[in-house]
Amino acid sequence: MKLLLHPLPVRIFHWIMALTISYLVATGMYLHDPWGTLSYGVIRKTHTIAGIILILNLWGQSYYYFVTGKYTEVLFTPHDFPNLRSFFRYALFITEHHPNYGRYNPGQKVLFTCWGLVTLLAGVAALPYFLPEYATWLSRPLGGFAGIRIIFYSITMFFLATIPLHLYLAFTEEPAKLQAMFSGYINKEPKVK
Repeated sequence: MKLLLHPLPVRIFHWIMALTISYLVATGMYLHDPWGTLSYGVIRKTHTIAGIILILNLWGQSYYYFVTGKYTEVLFTPHDFPNLRSFFRYALFITEHHPNYGRYNPGQKVLFTCWGLVTLLAGVAALPYFLPEYATWLSRPLGGFAGIRIIFYSITMFFLATIPLHLYLAFTEEPAKLQAMFSGYINKEPKVK
């Protein structure tokens, strides 16, 4: 029996985020230390466009989850704290029993929540570049342009550290759930009475 696990909007938001973050990390590293003969101006412009797409994607995701009322499926809330102990015991191979947390486990929810907050931080940090006439005023609370560079570098390192963690959490769940991020559906055997 097929069950819809990830509706089309969820899959679209996921893959837009995956592609834009991958592109932003690669182009951000290139902009920091250019190598090869790629056009710096073109890379900078496409980097900016990818950043705008990421912010719009985050806005779309937020809107979708709040309108559908499913925000508790992806945001880490105080109700998830009691599940952390059993989650860590399973994720660290202390117990074999996999608790049922619903669509996403507490570890995934922590990652999703942090990614949203970090993406918002990146959007705020980019404001001086979008509004150069107010650049001094906007960049001062962030430590000037040198501070903004440190923020962007830290965000890049955060994503480089957490993406493998996300993949680990996805692969240690049911493989059918991973397949559902492509097709939307998960195959479930009907329960025998």
